[in-house]
Amino acid sequence: MAQIASLSHVFQIPSEIIEHALTLCHPHDVASFSQTCRQARRLVYGSPDQYLWRQLFLLFPFDDPRQIPSPFQEDGEFNWRKELRRRMKAQLIACRASSTLEDLLTAIETFISVVRSAAPVTCGHERVSSPNLLWVVEVLQSTNMLRSPSLVSGESSQSLARLRAYLALTLDEYDEYDVEGKERLKSIRTRSRCQVYDLRNYHQGNDWGPFNITTRKVDWTHIESIINVVSMNLSDHPYDWPDTRPRYGLEATRAYSAPGTTALATGDWAGIEGHWRRYVCFMDYRDLFAFNYGNRGRGQQDSTYFDTPNFEEAARLIELNLMLIDAQAVPEVYILDRFPDSPYKHYPNLYFTGSSWGIQGNEATVVGSVAMSEGGVVRWRFASITNSQIQWSSEGVQVGGIASAFGVIGTWTGIHHDHGDPVGPFWLYKVEDDHPIYMQALINN
Repeated sequence: MAQIASLSHVFQIPSEIIEHALTLCHPHDVASFSQTCRQARRLVYGSPDQYLWRQLFLLFPFDDPRQIPSPFQEDGEFNWRKELRRRMKAQLIACRASSTLEDLLTAIETFISVVRSAAPVTCGHERVSSPNLLWVVEVLQSTNMLRSPSLVSGESSQSLARLRAYLALTLDEYDEYDVEGKERLKSIRTRSRCQVYDLRNYHQGNDWGPFNITTRKVDWTHIESIINVVSMNLSDHPYDWPDTRPRYGLEATRAYSAPGTTALATGDWAGIEGHWRRYVCFMDYRDLFAFNYGNRGRGQQDSTYFDTPNFEEAARLIELNLMLIDAQAVPEVYILDRFPDSPYKHYPNLYFTGSSWGIQGNEATVVGSVAMSEGGVVRWRFASITNSQIQWSSEGVQVGGIASAFGVIGTWTGIHHDHGDPVGPFWLYKVEDDHPIYMQALINN
């Protein structure tokens, strides 16, 4: 009776003031309040304008979805209550020690959605972090969810690989005394190398790139593996070009987070024009051949091959300067297939050319195209041309939103895709115009 009497006193206060007071509470407390009586439930769930839930969402805080342009959010009116409750459920799943694999994968899908709906970087606010991304990192760090036995022992899923690709090993760092962490990264590296250098994973059906042969959609397991291989190769050489490293982690996935892309030139929606850096990795051809064809009798590649003391994997830096061209200006020597016409009127297919400089200062011409594909995924396709001869083709995916600082992750291979052609991963990312120059400077020395 005392509780009923106290509630009756509460509802003598104007409902607008009660609503405002509730916006200062945690969503779980608001849900608990709604269960106290019918009047409380009507106040929390019965308002058609969702004012209370909108305020709870924005004050949590999360990024305002109204600031996110297409194709980053789905069409239709945003359901503040439904989305907030979905995120709170994901957090509860992450916190539980005994969540099922199905629940964990549902939570991961939610985290991916939150990452993809982070507000784009805007001019003058380049250093302002996204509340969406801060929340995802805080939940994953505090709960250690991604190391759940159910996820570690289960089959790899595309959603888990996509989230891990966005994170780029930022939650897998360890210190010199962490033996378990060191072994975990070693296992990740071996698994990733097996994925990246297995020639069976490259086929005309997936454009010889990081795509699923059947669906032709992005293979996030392959993308994650490429990121792991390149980043760990770079960590092996901390003194080689130390001020030339790609940005990674969730903040780097935000749209227009790449240098100079918050004020793009008209028509350059992908932020192509400007200076870029590209790391390419590769195995010695004899090692690549031995890994792929040395165990034909067993029908599978031997992952212990990478543990042999003589195994080496190289990483090379390439510097590029790109500019847009008309589709009609693409040279005849460029024989790669063109992307289908874009269904997005604001994101037409773009074509580019430019120069690249690699080891020993050798210069090549780069020609390629960029397209917005299904689901808002930006694809890159380009070729390297030396002495009027096309040599290498590359297929990649922009990780995160349009013009993300994270850049483009993909694979390179021989232009004719002959049997036994070499293959390797690459990481391409945009830099400031005054970024340090190493390769191009070799020409002048």
